[in-house]
Order: sequence, then structure tokens, then C-alpha cells
Amino acid sequence: MHVLIFTVVFLVLDVLINLISLRTFKLLGIDFLFFASWLAGINYGIGPGIVVSLVLLAEHTFIHFRKSKYIALSFPAQIISVVSGYFLGVNGFFISLGIYQVINSGLMLIVGGLGPFFLNFLVINSAFNVILYRIWLWVV
Repeated sequence: MHVLIFTVVFLVLDVLINLISLRTFKLLGIDFLFFASWLAGINYGIGPGIVVSLVLLAEHTFIHFRKSKYIALSFPAQIISVVSGYFLGVNGFFISLGIYQVINSGLMLIVGGLGPFFLNFLVINSAFNVILYRIWLWVV
């Protein structure tokens, strides 16, 4: 799949899942920011992977405007997910996800964003990404 098609597919999926979650259960963490960035790093390399991350981050920030400063702050974690996907590959998923969550937690600690809401986000986001990974392994 070409990187442009890959980006559009994940952009549409992320918009849909964000709109559904905003209207139903209003939980952050059900998104494709980590998974698409990690997978783009594996399939397309670091440069295109960062572009995919930027597109999804911009969309996610726009949709969740009230939380936009926290979402935008996760950009270093997005870059790490691309790089770890590129260097660690498919078998490095859990290491990549762990590093991603540690970096996000560190950034939230710095800006005072750690708390019950963020811990809830970590659990939901980690579980969602593991589910995506398992589905992806089954399909591919």
C-alpha cells in the first residue's frame, strides 16, 4: 500500500473512531496515533512515518480541541513510535508501546497532566493498541 493511501485510510479511521467516541463514551485513548505511526515506521521508514504521525496528530488535535495542548505535546512520543517501529519491527511492538507510554507519561508529568484521567487514558490506549496489534497479526 502506498504511503498516501495508508495515511488516508488511518486518517479516515481515526476521524470516524474519534467522532463515535466523542458522541458515545467520551474517552480519549481510542485512536490510531501510536499504531499508525509505528506501522508507518515499519512499512515506509522514518521520514514518511513522521509525516503520517503529523497528519494524524493534527487531525486528533483539531477534533479534541479542549485537550489539544496535551495531544500536541505527544509529538516526541509519536516520533519514537515511528523510529522504534523502523528499528525494532513487528516483534518490537510491546517494547515500542511501552516506550511510547513512558514518554507520554514523562511529558504529562512535566506539564502537570498526570492524574486519574491520564491513567485512564494509558489503560484504554494500551489495551486498544494491543487489540489492534492482535487483529493486525491475525489479518496479515
